[in-house]
Amino acid sequence: MNRVLRAGCAALAVLVAASAARAADQQAVNQAVSDGVRFLHGEGAMNGLPGGQSAGAAALLGLTLLECDAKPDDPVVRQAIETVRKAGVRMRDTYSLALSIFFLDRLGDPADEPLIQSMGVRLMGGQCGDGGWSYTCSDVSDSEVRRLTNIGQHPDQEKPKDPGAKPGKLTVKDLPKEIQDQIASLNSLPPAPGGGDNSNTQFALLGLWVARRHGLPVDPALIRVDRHFRTTQADDGGWRYTSDPGGSTDPNAVGGSISGGTTTGSMTCAGVLALTVARGPKAEAAAANGKPTDLSNDAGLKKGLAALGMVVGAPAPKEVGGKSFYFLWSLERVGVILDQDKIGGHDWYDWGADILVNCQRPDGSWKGEYAPGVETCFALLFLKKANVARDLTSLLKGKTDLGAVTLKSNPGGDPPPDKPKPDEGLVTPVKPPAGETEGARMARELAQASADRRDELLQQYKEGKGVVYTEALAGAIAQLGGEDKRKAREALAERLTRMKAEVLSRYFQDGDGEIRRAAALASAADAAVSHAAHAALRDLSGEQLGATEAEWKAWWKNRDK
Repeated sequence: MNRVLRAGCAALAVLVAASAARAADQQAVNQAVSDGVRFLHGEGAMNGLPGGQSAGAAALLGLTLLECDAKPDDPVVRQAIETVRKAGVRMRDTYSLALSIFFLDRLGDPADEPLIQSMGVRLMGGQCGDGGWSYTCSDVSDSEVRRLTNIGQHPDQEKPKDPGAKPGKLTVKDLPKEIQDQIASLNSLPPAPGGGDNSNTQFALLGLWVARRHGLPVDPALIRVDRHFRTTQADDGGWRYTSDPGGSTDPNAVGGSISGGTTTGSMTCAGVLALTVARGPKAEAAAANGKPTDLSNDAGLKKGLAALGMVVGAPAPKEVGGKSFYFLWSLERVGVILDQDKIGGHDWYDWGADILVNCQRPDGSWKGEYAPGVETCFALLFLKKANVARDLTSLLKGKTDLGAVTLKSNPGGDPPPDKPKPDEGLVTPVKPPAGETEGARMARELAQASADRRDELLQQYKEGKGVVYTEALAGAIAQLGGEDKRKAREALAERLTRMKAEVLSRYFQDGDGEIRRAAALASAADAAVSHAAHAALRDLSGEQLGATEAEWKAWWKNRDK
Protein backbone atom coordinates (compact mmCIF):
# COMPACT_ATOMS: atom_id res chain seq x y z
CA MET A 1 0.00 0.00 0.00
CA ASN A 2 1.59 3.32 -1.03
CA ARG A 3 2.09 6.23 1.33
CA VAL A 4 -0.77 8.32 -0.01
CA LEU A 5 -3.21 5.44 0.22
CA ARG A 6 -2.11 4.72 3.79
CA ALA A 7 -2.64 8.32 4.70
CA GLY A 8 -6.05 8.24 3.06
CA CYS A 9 -6.98 5.14 5.02
CA ALA A 10 -5.96 6.80 8.28
CA ALA A 11 -7.82 10.00 7.46
CA LEU A 12 -10.93 8.08 6.50
CA ALA A 13 -10.73 6.10 9.73
CA VAL A 14 -10.63 9.32 11.72
CA LEU A 15 -13.57 10.81 9.85
CA VAL A 16 -15.64 7.67 10.30
CA ALA A 17 -14.78 7.57 14.00
CA ALA A 18 -15.97 11.17 14.36
CA SER A 19 -19.47 10.26 13.12
CA ALA A 20 -22.28 10.83 15.60
CA ALA A 21 -23.77 7.43 14.82
CA ARG A 22 -21.87 5.03 17.05
CA ALA A 23 -23.65 1.75 16.31
CA ALA A 24 -20.31 0.57 14.93
CA ASP A 25 -20.35 -2.95 16.30
CA GLN A 26 -23.72 -3.90 14.81
CA GLN A 27 -22.85 -2.12 11.58
CA ALA A 28 -19.65 -4.13 11.39
CA VAL A 29 -21.57 -7.37 11.91
CA ASN A 30 -24.15 -6.40 9.30
CA GLN A 31 -21.42 -5.55 6.83
CA ALA A 32 -19.60 -8.81 7.54
CA VAL A 33 -22.80 -10.75 6.87
CA SER A 34 -23.44 -8.83 3.66
CA ASP A 35 -19.88 -9.42 2.43
CA GLY A 36 -20.06 -13.10 3.39
CA VAL A 37 -23.33 -13.60 1.53
CA ARG A 38 -21.84 -11.91 -1.52
CA PHE A 39 -18.91 -14.31 -1.39
CA LEU A 40 -21.21 -17.33 -1.17
CA HIS A 41 -23.15 -16.17 -4.19
CA GLY A 42 -19.95 -15.82 -6.15
CA GLU A 43 -17.95 -18.76 -4.84
CA GLY A 44 -20.45 -21.22 -3.42
CA ALA A 45 -19.73 -23.88 -0.81
CA MET A 46 -20.25 -27.11 -2.71
CA ASN A 47 -17.01 -28.66 -1.49
CA GLY A 48 -14.97 -28.89 1.62
CA LEU A 49 -16.60 -31.22 4.15
CA PRO A 50 -14.60 -34.28 5.24
CA GLY A 51 -14.66 -36.97 2.58
CA GLY A 52 -15.76 -34.60 -0.16
CA GLN A 53 -19.39 -34.49 1.01
CA SER A 54 -20.54 -32.01 -1.62
CA ALA A 55 -24.25 -32.60 -0.97
CA GLY A 56 -23.76 -31.84 2.72
CA ALA A 57 -21.84 -28.70 1.81
CA ALA A 58 -24.69 -27.71 -0.52
CA ALA A 59 -27.16 -28.17 2.36
CA LEU A 60 -24.93 -26.06 4.61
CA LEU A 61 -24.83 -23.37 1.93
CA GLY A 62 -28.60 -23.40 1.45
CA LEU A 63 -29.25 -23.32 5.21
CA THR A 64 -26.86 -20.40 5.64
CA LEU A 65 -28.40 -18.31 2.89
CA LEU A 66 -31.90 -18.92 4.23
CA GLU A 67 -30.74 -17.82 7.68
CA CYS A 68 -29.27 -14.72 6.03
CA ASP A 69 -32.75 -13.87 4.68
CA ALA A 70 -32.39 -15.28 1.16
CA LYS A 71 -35.61 -16.54 -0.42
CA PRO A 72 -36.18 -20.11 -1.64
CA ASP A 73 -36.14 -18.82 -5.23
CA ASP A 74 -32.62 -17.41 -4.80
CA PRO A 75 -30.59 -19.05 -7.63
CA VAL A 76 -27.93 -20.42 -5.29
CA VAL A 77 -30.54 -21.72 -2.85
CA ARG A 78 -32.38 -23.37 -5.75
CA GLN A 79 -29.16 -25.07 -6.82
CA ALA A 80 -28.64 -26.31 -3.27
CA ILE A 81 -32.21 -27.65 -3.15
CA GLU A 82 -31.76 -29.57 -6.37
CA THR A 83 -28.42 -31.00 -5.22
CA VAL A 84 -29.74 -32.13 -1.84
CA ARG A 85 -32.96 -33.63 -3.19
CA LYS A 86 -31.13 -35.61 -5.83
CA ALA A 87 -28.33 -36.83 -3.55
CA GLY A 88 -30.65 -37.37 -0.59
CA VAL A 89 -32.23 -40.43 -2.14
CA ARG A 90 -29.05 -42.50 -1.61
CA MET A 91 -27.22 -40.35 0.97
CA ARG A 92 -25.32 -42.17 3.77
CA ASP A 93 -22.78 -39.66 5.12
CA THR A 94 -23.56 -38.57 8.68
CA TYR A 95 -22.65 -34.90 8.20
CA SER A 96 -24.56 -34.69 4.94
CA LEU A 97 -27.66 -36.40 6.34
CA ALA A 98 -27.84 -34.09 9.34
CA LEU A 99 -27.17 -30.92 7.34
CA SER A 100 -29.71 -31.92 4.70
CA ILE A 101 -32.34 -32.46 7.38
CA PHE A 102 -31.54 -29.02 8.85
CA PHE A 103 -31.81 -27.42 5.41
CA LEU A 104 -34.99 -29.11 4.17
CA ASP A 105 -36.73 -28.55 7.50
CA ARG A 106 -35.75 -24.85 7.37
CA LEU A 107 -36.97 -24.65 3.77
CA GLY A 108 -40.39 -25.88 4.91
CA ASP A 109 -41.58 -27.43 1.65
CA PRO A 110 -44.16 -30.20 2.41
CA ALA A 111 -42.86 -32.14 -0.59
CA ASP A 112 -39.64 -32.87 1.35
CA GLU A 113 -41.37 -34.63 4.26
CA PRO A 114 -40.78 -38.17 2.92
CA LEU A 115 -37.10 -37.46 2.25
CA ILE A 116 -36.57 -35.97 5.72
CA GLN A 117 -38.19 -39.02 7.31
CA SER A 118 -36.11 -41.41 5.22
CA MET A 119 -32.87 -39.62 6.06
CA GLY A 120 -33.88 -39.61 9.72
CA VAL A 121 -34.21 -43.41 9.65
CA ARG A 122 -30.73 -43.67 8.16
CA LEU A 123 -29.34 -41.51 10.98
CA MET A 124 -31.06 -43.74 13.52
CA GLY A 125 -29.46 -46.78 11.89
CA GLY A 126 -26.00 -45.20 12.01
CA GLN A 127 -25.77 -45.02 15.80
CA CYS A 128 -22.81 -47.05 17.05
CA GLY A 129 -22.64 -49.34 20.02
CA ASP A 130 -21.13 -46.59 22.21
CA GLY A 131 -24.08 -44.26 21.48
CA GLY A 132 -22.17 -42.04 19.04
CA TRP A 133 -21.88 -41.78 15.26
CA SER A 134 -19.07 -42.23 12.79
CA TYR A 135 -18.90 -40.97 9.21
CA THR A 136 -21.46 -43.26 7.54
CA CYS A 137 -24.93 -44.51 8.37
CA SER A 138 -27.33 -47.21 7.14
CA ASP A 139 -27.50 -48.37 3.56
CA VAL A 140 -30.51 -47.40 1.48
CA SER A 141 -32.44 -50.30 0.00
CA ASP A 142 -33.33 -50.39 -3.68
CA SER A 143 -37.03 -50.33 -2.79
CA GLU A 144 -36.55 -47.14 -0.74
CA VAL A 145 -34.65 -45.54 -3.60
CA ARG A 146 -37.54 -46.36 -5.96
CA ARG A 147 -40.12 -45.05 -3.48
CA LEU A 148 -38.32 -41.72 -2.98
CA THR A 149 -37.62 -41.35 -6.68
CA ASN A 150 -41.29 -41.89 -7.48
CA ILE A 151 -42.34 -39.37 -4.83
CA GLY A 152 -39.85 -36.86 -6.22
CA GLN A 153 -41.37 -37.27 -9.67
CA HIS A 154 -44.95 -37.00 -8.35
CA PRO A 155 -44.78 -34.73 -5.26
CA ASP A 156 -48.46 -33.76 -5.52
CA GLN A 157 -49.44 -37.26 -4.46
CA GLU A 158 -48.09 -36.67 -0.97
CA LYS A 159 -50.27 -35.28 1.82
CA PRO A 160 -49.37 -31.67 2.66
CA LYS A 161 -47.62 -31.04 5.95
CA ASP A 162 -49.81 -29.55 8.67
CA PRO A 163 -48.27 -26.09 9.31
CA GLY A 164 -49.69 -26.12 12.84
CA ALA A 165 -48.09 -29.42 13.80
CA LYS A 166 -46.29 -29.29 17.14
CA PRO A 167 -43.07 -31.13 18.13
CA GLY A 168 -43.87 -34.73 18.95
CA LYS A 169 -47.41 -34.51 17.60
CA LEU A 170 -46.77 -37.13 14.91
CA THR A 171 -46.13 -40.70 16.03
CA VAL A 172 -44.85 -43.84 14.37
CA LYS A 173 -48.44 -44.67 13.41
CA ASP A 174 -48.58 -41.46 11.35
CA LEU A 175 -45.55 -42.43 9.28
CA PRO A 176 -45.75 -44.16 5.89
CA LYS A 177 -45.82 -47.95 6.12
CA GLU A 178 -42.44 -48.17 4.37
CA ILE A 179 -40.83 -45.98 7.07
CA GLN A 180 -42.55 -47.95 9.84
CA ASP A 181 -41.15 -51.18 8.40
CA GLN A 182 -37.66 -49.73 8.22
CA ILE A 183 -37.85 -48.64 11.86
CA ALA A 184 -39.06 -52.07 12.92
CA SER A 185 -36.17 -53.63 11.03
CA LEU A 186 -33.68 -51.34 12.76
CA ASN A 187 -35.08 -52.20 16.17
CA SER A 188 -34.51 -55.90 15.50
CA LEU A 189 -30.80 -55.40 14.73
CA PRO A 190 -27.89 -54.86 17.12
CA PRO A 191 -26.23 -51.41 17.13
CA ALA A 192 -23.66 -50.66 14.47
CA PRO A 193 -20.27 -52.11 15.49
CA GLY A 194 -17.45 -49.95 16.80
CA GLY A 195 -17.56 -46.44 18.17
CA GLY A 196 -18.07 -42.95 16.83
CA ASP A 197 -16.58 -39.52 17.30
CA ASN A 198 -18.14 -36.53 18.99
CA SER A 199 -18.02 -34.33 15.91
CA ASN A 200 -20.23 -36.58 13.78
CA THR A 201 -22.30 -37.23 16.87
CA GLN A 202 -23.20 -33.61 17.57
CA PHE A 203 -24.50 -33.23 14.02
CA ALA A 204 -26.39 -36.53 14.14
CA LEU A 205 -28.13 -35.85 17.44
CA LEU A 206 -29.37 -32.45 16.26
CA GLY A 207 -30.45 -34.05 13.00
CA LEU A 208 -32.46 -36.57 15.01
CA TRP A 209 -34.08 -33.82 17.07
CA VAL A 210 -35.20 -32.07 13.89
CA ALA A 211 -36.38 -35.39 12.40
CA ARG A 212 -38.39 -35.93 15.58
CA ARG A 213 -40.59 -33.04 14.48
CA HIS A 214 -41.43 -35.13 11.42
CA GLY A 215 -42.62 -38.13 13.40
CA LEU A 216 -39.42 -40.18 13.88
CA PRO A 217 -39.26 -42.08 17.22
CA VAL A 218 -35.75 -40.94 18.19
CA ASP A 219 -36.10 -40.77 21.98
CA PRO A 220 -34.35 -44.12 22.65
CA ALA A 221 -31.41 -42.98 20.50
CA LEU A 222 -31.19 -39.73 22.51
CA ILE A 223 -31.06 -41.74 25.74
CA ARG A 224 -28.05 -43.64 24.38
CA VAL A 225 -26.41 -40.35 23.36
CA ASP A 226 -26.94 -38.99 26.87
CA ARG A 227 -25.36 -42.09 28.42
CA HIS A 228 -22.38 -41.84 26.05
CA PHE A 229 -21.54 -38.26 26.98
CA ARG A 230 -22.14 -38.65 30.71
CA THR A 231 -19.73 -41.58 30.86
CA THR A 232 -17.00 -39.92 28.77
CA GLN A 233 -16.86 -36.47 30.36
CA ALA A 234 -13.23 -35.69 31.28
CA ASP A 235 -11.99 -34.58 34.67
CA ASP A 236 -11.77 -30.96 33.51
CA GLY A 237 -15.47 -30.99 32.62
CA GLY A 238 -14.93 -31.09 28.86
CA TRP A 239 -14.96 -33.72 26.14
CA ARG A 240 -12.45 -35.04 23.62
CA TYR A 241 -12.93 -35.95 19.96
CA THR A 242 -13.29 -39.57 21.10
CA SER A 243 -13.25 -41.22 24.51
CA ASP A 244 -9.62 -42.20 23.84
CA PRO A 245 -7.48 -40.08 26.23
CA GLY A 246 -4.89 -39.54 23.53
CA GLY A 247 -5.07 -37.13 20.63
CA SER A 248 -3.93 -33.60 19.99
CA THR A 249 -5.39 -30.13 19.68
CA ASP A 250 -4.80 -27.20 17.37
CA PRO A 251 -3.02 -24.44 19.34
CA ASN A 252 -3.74 -21.91 16.58
CA ALA A 253 -7.51 -22.39 16.68
CA VAL A 254 -10.01 -20.58 18.86
CA GLY A 255 -11.33 -23.12 21.35
CA GLY A 256 -8.35 -25.38 20.64
CA SER A 257 -8.14 -26.83 24.12
CA ILE A 258 -9.65 -26.71 27.59
CA SER A 259 -7.22 -25.93 30.39
CA GLY A 260 -4.30 -27.08 28.24
CA GLY A 261 -5.61 -30.65 27.91
CA THR A 262 -6.81 -32.72 24.98
CA THR A 263 -10.43 -31.77 25.62
CA THR A 264 -11.44 -29.08 23.17
CA GLY A 265 -13.97 -26.28 22.99
CA SER A 266 -15.80 -27.70 19.99
CA MET A 267 -16.10 -31.18 21.47
CA THR A 268 -17.18 -29.71 24.81
CA CYS A 269 -19.90 -27.88 22.90
CA ALA A 270 -20.90 -31.27 21.47
CA GLY A 271 -21.19 -32.69 24.98
CA VAL A 272 -23.23 -29.76 26.28
CA LEU A 273 -25.53 -29.99 23.25
CA ALA A 274 -25.97 -33.73 23.74
CA LEU A 275 -26.98 -33.41 27.39
CA THR A 276 -29.35 -30.59 26.46
CA VAL A 277 -31.02 -32.29 23.49
CA ALA A 278 -31.40 -35.51 25.48
CA ARG A 279 -33.48 -33.60 28.04
CA GLY A 280 -35.84 -32.49 25.28
CA PRO A 281 -38.40 -35.32 25.51
CA LYS A 282 -38.71 -34.89 29.29
CA ALA A 283 -39.00 -31.14 28.85
CA GLU A 284 -41.80 -31.68 26.36
CA ALA A 285 -43.66 -33.96 28.76
CA ALA A 286 -43.22 -31.44 31.57
CA ALA A 287 -44.47 -28.60 29.37
CA ALA A 288 -47.57 -30.63 28.49
CA ASN A 289 -48.34 -30.74 32.23
CA GLY A 290 -47.66 -27.03 32.65
CA LYS A 291 -44.38 -27.55 34.51
CA PRO A 292 -41.10 -25.74 33.78
CA THR A 293 -37.91 -27.65 33.09
CA ASP A 294 -35.13 -27.12 35.62
CA LEU A 295 -31.64 -27.76 34.23
CA SER A 296 -29.79 -26.28 37.20
CA ASN A 297 -29.65 -29.67 38.89
CA ASP A 298 -27.76 -31.26 35.99
CA ALA A 299 -24.20 -31.43 37.32
CA GLY A 300 -22.75 -32.79 34.07
CA LEU A 301 -24.29 -30.03 32.00
CA LYS A 302 -23.11 -27.32 34.37
CA LYS A 303 -19.58 -28.73 34.52
CA GLY A 304 -19.54 -28.78 30.74
CA LEU A 305 -20.56 -25.14 30.60
CA ALA A 306 -17.96 -24.31 33.22
CA ALA A 307 -15.27 -25.99 31.13
CA LEU A 308 -16.49 -24.11 28.06
CA GLY A 309 -16.11 -20.94 30.10
CA MET A 310 -12.36 -21.60 30.12
CA VAL A 311 -12.35 -20.83 26.39
CA VAL A 312 -14.99 -18.15 25.92
CA GLY A 313 -13.47 -14.71 26.34
CA ALA A 314 -9.87 -15.87 25.97
CA PRO A 315 -7.65 -13.91 23.55
CA ALA A 316 -7.79 -15.29 20.03
CA PRO A 317 -4.60 -16.51 18.34
CA LYS A 318 -2.82 -13.89 16.26
CA GLU A 319 -3.69 -15.83 13.10
CA VAL A 320 -7.19 -17.25 13.51
CA GLY A 321 -7.67 -20.44 11.52
CA GLY A 322 -7.79 -24.21 11.89
CA LYS A 323 -11.11 -25.32 13.32
CA SER A 324 -11.88 -21.90 14.81
CA PHE A 325 -15.05 -21.31 12.80
CA TYR A 326 -16.30 -24.85 13.33
CA PHE A 327 -15.92 -24.20 17.06
CA LEU A 328 -17.69 -20.85 16.90
CA TRP A 329 -20.72 -22.37 15.17
CA SER A 330 -20.77 -25.11 17.83
CA LEU A 331 -20.59 -22.42 20.53
CA GLU A 332 -23.39 -20.48 18.87
CA ARG A 333 -25.66 -23.53 18.91
CA VAL A 334 -25.04 -23.94 22.65
CA GLY A 335 -25.78 -20.28 23.30
CA VAL A 336 -28.99 -20.03 21.30
CA ILE A 337 -30.47 -23.42 22.22
CA LEU A 338 -29.89 -22.84 25.94
CA ASP A 339 -30.83 -19.16 25.52
CA GLN A 340 -27.74 -18.03 27.42
CA ASP A 341 -26.34 -14.51 27.07
CA LYS A 342 -23.09 -15.34 28.86
CA ILE A 343 -20.87 -18.38 29.20
CA GLY A 344 -17.98 -18.22 31.62
CA GLY A 345 -19.09 -14.74 32.65
CA HIS A 346 -18.48 -13.45 29.11
CA ASP A 347 -20.89 -12.41 26.40
CA TRP A 348 -20.18 -15.27 24.02
CA TYR A 349 -21.75 -13.54 21.04
CA ASP A 350 -19.85 -10.26 21.39
CA TRP A 351 -16.62 -12.18 21.86
CA GLY A 352 -17.13 -14.41 18.83
CA ALA A 353 -18.49 -11.65 16.62
CA ASP A 354 -15.43 -9.50 17.32
CA ILE A 355 -13.17 -12.37 16.29
CA LEU A 356 -15.12 -12.99 13.09
CA VAL A 357 -15.34 -9.36 12.03
CA ASN A 358 -11.63 -8.85 12.60
CA CYS A 359 -10.46 -11.91 10.65
CA GLN A 360 -12.82 -11.77 7.66
CA ARG A 361 -10.87 -11.67 4.41
CA PRO A 362 -11.26 -8.82 1.88
CA ASP A 363 -13.33 -11.02 -0.45
CA GLY A 364 -15.89 -11.63 2.33
CA SER A 365 -14.77 -15.17 3.20
CA TRP A 366 -13.15 -16.76 6.22
CA LYS A 367 -10.18 -19.13 5.94
CA GLY A 368 -9.74 -22.18 8.14
CA GLU A 369 -9.19 -25.91 7.84
CA TYR A 370 -12.06 -26.47 5.41
CA ALA A 371 -12.93 -24.84 2.09
CA PRO A 372 -13.57 -21.07 2.31
CA GLY A 373 -17.23 -21.56 1.40
CA VAL A 374 -17.77 -23.96 4.30
CA GLU A 375 -15.86 -21.77 6.77
CA THR A 376 -17.88 -18.76 5.61
CA CYS A 377 -21.10 -20.65 6.29
CA PHE A 378 -19.91 -21.48 9.81
CA ALA A 379 -19.10 -17.81 10.44
CA LEU A 380 -22.38 -16.48 9.05
CA LEU A 381 -24.49 -18.96 11.00
CA PHE A 382 -22.77 -17.70 14.16
CA LEU A 383 -23.31 -14.03 13.27
CA LYS A 384 -26.99 -14.65 12.46
CA LYS A 385 -27.61 -16.67 15.65
CA ALA A 386 -29.16 -19.49 13.65
CA ASN A 387 -31.14 -21.99 15.72
CA VAL A 388 -32.08 -25.35 14.20
CA ALA A 389 -33.84 -26.35 17.44
CA ARG A 390 -36.08 -23.39 18.24
CA ASP A 391 -38.74 -25.74 19.56
CA LEU A 392 -36.25 -27.14 22.09
CA THR A 393 -35.32 -23.63 23.20
CA SER A 394 -39.01 -22.91 23.79
CA LEU A 395 -39.37 -26.07 25.87
CA LEU A 396 -36.44 -25.02 28.07
CA LYS A 397 -37.77 -21.55 28.85
CA GLY A 398 -38.54 -22.60 32.40
CA LYS A 399 -34.90 -23.40 33.21
CA THR A 400 -33.14 -21.81 36.16
CA ASP A 401 -29.69 -20.25 36.34
CA LEU A 402 -27.01 -22.34 34.64
CA GLY A 403 -24.13 -20.14 35.74
CA ALA A 404 -23.91 -21.24 39.37
CA VAL A 405 -20.91 -23.55 39.21
CA THR A 406 -17.16 -23.31 39.51
CA LEU A 407 -14.92 -26.25 38.69
CA LYS A 408 -13.35 -27.79 41.75
CA SER A 409 -10.23 -29.91 42.10
CA ASN A 410 -12.58 -32.90 41.96
CA PRO A 411 -14.73 -32.17 38.88
CA GLY A 412 -16.55 -35.46 39.32
CA GLY A 413 -18.12 -34.28 42.58
CA ASP A 414 -21.29 -32.30 43.11
CA PRO A 415 -21.30 -28.57 42.33
CA PRO A 416 -20.61 -26.28 45.29
CA PRO A 417 -23.68 -25.24 47.27
CA ASP A 418 -22.88 -21.53 47.26
CA LYS A 419 -23.68 -19.60 44.12
CA PRO A 420 -20.81 -17.32 43.05
CA LYS A 421 -21.39 -13.63 42.51
CA PRO A 422 -22.32 -12.73 38.92
CA ASP A 423 -19.02 -10.93 38.34
CA GLU A 424 -16.99 -13.97 39.32
CA GLY A 425 -17.94 -15.84 36.14
CA LEU A 426 -18.13 -19.61 35.83
CA VAL A 427 -14.46 -20.44 36.09
CA THR A 428 -11.34 -18.84 37.49
CA PRO A 429 -8.25 -20.45 35.89
CA VAL A 430 -5.66 -21.31 38.52
CA LYS A 431 -2.66 -21.39 36.19
CA PRO A 432 -1.57 -18.72 33.70
CA PRO A 433 -0.86 -19.97 30.17
CA ALA A 434 2.74 -20.93 29.47
CA GLY A 435 4.83 -18.10 28.02
CA GLU A 436 2.29 -15.45 28.94
CA THR A 437 3.52 -11.89 28.37
CA GLU A 438 3.16 -9.16 30.97
CA GLY A 439 0.51 -7.41 28.90
CA ALA A 440 -1.46 -10.66 28.52
CA ARG A 441 -1.16 -11.32 32.26
CA MET A 442 -2.49 -7.84 33.05
CA ALA A 443 -5.33 -8.34 30.53
CA ARG A 444 -6.29 -11.62 32.16
CA GLU A 445 -6.18 -10.04 35.62
CA LEU A 446 -8.51 -7.26 34.47
CA ALA A 447 -10.94 -9.65 32.79
CA GLN A 448 -11.16 -11.94 35.83
CA ALA A 449 -11.36 -9.20 38.46
CA SER A 450 -14.43 -8.51 40.57
CA ALA A 451 -16.58 -5.55 39.55
CA ASP A 452 -15.01 -3.10 42.04
CA ARG A 453 -11.47 -4.29 41.36
CA ARG A 454 -12.08 -4.12 37.60
CA ASP A 455 -13.00 -0.42 37.79
CA GLU A 456 -9.86 0.21 39.83
CA LEU A 457 -7.68 -1.59 37.29
CA LEU A 458 -9.32 0.22 34.37
CA GLN A 459 -8.35 3.54 35.92
CA GLN A 460 -4.82 2.29 36.58
CA TYR A 461 -4.37 0.96 33.04
CA LYS A 462 -5.83 4.09 31.49
CA GLU A 463 -3.34 6.34 33.28
CA GLY A 464 -0.27 4.10 33.53
CA LYS A 465 2.93 4.89 31.63
CA GLY A 466 4.26 2.34 29.16
CA VAL A 467 3.01 0.44 26.15
CA VAL A 468 2.21 -2.58 28.33
CA TYR A 469 -0.88 -0.78 29.64
CA THR A 470 -2.11 -0.24 26.09
CA GLU A 471 -1.56 -3.92 25.32
CA ALA A 472 -3.32 -4.95 28.53
CA LEU A 473 -6.44 -2.91 27.78
CA ALA A 474 -6.60 -4.16 24.19
CA GLY A 475 -6.14 -7.76 25.33
CA ALA A 476 -8.82 -7.47 28.02
CA ILE A 477 -11.46 -6.13 25.61
CA ALA A 478 -11.55 -9.47 23.79
CA GLN A 479 -12.26 -11.21 27.11
CA LEU A 480 -15.05 -8.91 28.25
CA GLY A 481 -18.63 -8.41 27.19
CA GLY A 482 -21.48 -5.95 27.49
CA GLU A 483 -20.94 -2.92 29.73
CA ASP A 484 -17.50 -4.10 30.86
CA LYS A 485 -16.30 -4.23 27.24
CA ARG A 486 -17.67 -0.73 26.62
CA LYS A 487 -15.82 0.64 29.65
CA ALA A 488 -12.54 -0.99 28.58
CA ARG A 489 -12.86 0.41 25.06
CA GLU A 490 -13.53 3.88 26.45
CA ALA A 491 -10.50 3.60 28.74
CA LEU A 492 -8.26 2.58 25.83
CA ALA A 493 -9.53 5.42 23.64
CA GLU A 494 -9.05 7.94 26.47
CA ARG A 495 -5.56 6.60 27.05
CA LEU A 496 -4.63 7.17 23.42
CA THR A 497 -5.92 10.74 23.43
CA ARG A 498 -2.75 11.63 25.37
CA MET A 499 -0.48 10.27 22.67
CA LYS A 500 1.46 12.50 20.32
CA ALA A 501 0.31 12.65 16.71
CA GLU A 502 3.20 10.57 15.39
CA VAL A 503 2.56 7.83 17.97
CA LEU A 504 -1.15 7.85 17.24
CA SER A 505 -0.54 7.57 13.52
CA ARG A 506 1.49 4.41 14.10
CA TYR A 507 -1.39 2.95 16.07
CA PHE A 508 -3.56 3.26 12.94
CA GLN A 509 -1.37 0.51 11.44
CA ASP A 510 -1.29 -1.70 14.57
CA GLY A 511 -2.05 -5.40 14.11
CA ASP A 512 -4.64 -5.32 16.91
CA GLY A 513 -8.06 -4.19 15.66
CA GLU A 514 -9.00 -2.82 19.08
CA ILE A 515 -5.97 -0.54 19.10
CA ARG A 516 -6.73 0.72 15.59
CA ARG A 517 -10.30 1.38 16.63
CA ALA A 518 -9.21 3.25 19.78
CA ALA A 519 -6.72 5.32 17.79
CA ALA A 520 -9.49 6.44 15.45
CA LEU A 521 -11.74 7.33 18.38
CA ALA A 522 -8.90 9.16 20.12
CA SER A 523 -8.26 11.23 17.03
CA ALA A 524 -11.95 11.96 16.65
CA ALA A 525 -12.11 13.31 20.19
CA ASP A 526 -10.57 16.53 18.90
CA ALA A 527 -12.78 18.47 16.51
CA ALA A 528 -9.73 20.07 14.96
CA VAL A 529 -8.35 16.65 14.12
CA SER A 530 -11.65 15.70 12.52
CA HIS A 531 -11.58 18.83 10.38
CA ALA A 532 -7.98 18.12 9.45
CA ALA A 533 -8.92 14.58 8.45
CA HIS A 534 -11.66 15.94 6.22
CA ALA A 535 -9.24 18.38 4.60
CA ALA A 536 -6.69 15.61 4.12
CA LEU A 537 -9.24 13.41 2.40
CA ARG A 538 -10.18 16.16 -0.02
CA ASP A 539 -6.54 16.92 -0.77
CA LEU A 540 -5.53 13.29 -1.26
CA SER A 541 -8.52 12.27 -3.33
CA GLY A 542 -9.18 15.39 -5.34
CA GLU A 543 -12.84 14.98 -4.41
CA GLN A 544 -14.76 17.95 -3.02
CA LEU A 545 -17.15 16.00 -0.82
CA GLY A 546 -18.68 17.13 2.44
CA ALA A 547 -17.72 16.11 5.95
CA THR A 548 -20.29 13.36 6.39
CA GLU A 549 -19.25 9.75 6.87
CA ALA A 550 -21.73 8.42 4.31
CA GLU A 551 -20.34 10.48 1.40
CA TRP A 552 -16.77 9.39 1.94
CA LYS A 553 -17.60 5.76 2.58
CA ALA A 554 -19.56 5.64 -0.67
CA TRP A 555 -16.63 7.18 -2.53
CA TRP A 556 -14.17 4.78 -0.93
CA LYS A 557 -16.32 1.78 -1.85
CA ASN A 558 -16.73 2.84 -5.48
CA ARG A 559 -13.29 4.39 -6.15
CA ASP A 560 -12.09 1.51 -8.36
CA LYS A 561 -15.27 1.12 -10.37
